[in-house]
Amino acid sequence: VEAAGRLMGLGGGFLFPADSGDSELELSASRHQPEGLERLLAQTKFTKTELQSLYRGFKSECPSGLVDEETFTLIYSQFFPQGDASTYAHFLFDAFDADRNGALCFQDFAVGLSVLLRGTVQQKLKWAFNLYDINKDGYVTKE
Repeated sequence: VEAAGRLMGLGGGFLFPADSGDSELELSASRHQPEGLERLLAQTKFTKTELQSLYRGFKSECPSGLVDEETFTLIYSQFFPQGDASTYAHFLFDAFDADRNGALCFQDFAVGLSVLLRGTVQQKLKWAFNLYDINKDGYVTKE
């Protein structure tokens, strides 16, 4: 999970400790309040410790709790210094932005990553189809 988080451009520090008994993610001075930990446990195939680790990295890179497309592209592009990853980053951002609000919150990231890492073959295919269905018309066209 941590390697997947690094691949997505996420690093260090978590706001709620692994031994926290609180079932809600604790945020201070944040613009976006994430879902409760229990709800994310039900929505994903991650353990409590894995979600905490992912959240630590997410908050490290995105202290506001939200990532806009420009920031996502900058983070993602760091992994491809030899080429221009901005077009693919745009499509990837759209695939993670499940509610189509123009920003990724931790829930968007965790749910998408859960499908990619631990989803069934059908779930992964549906996610990949959504990635390549650029105009969201239900078809992947040659263009």
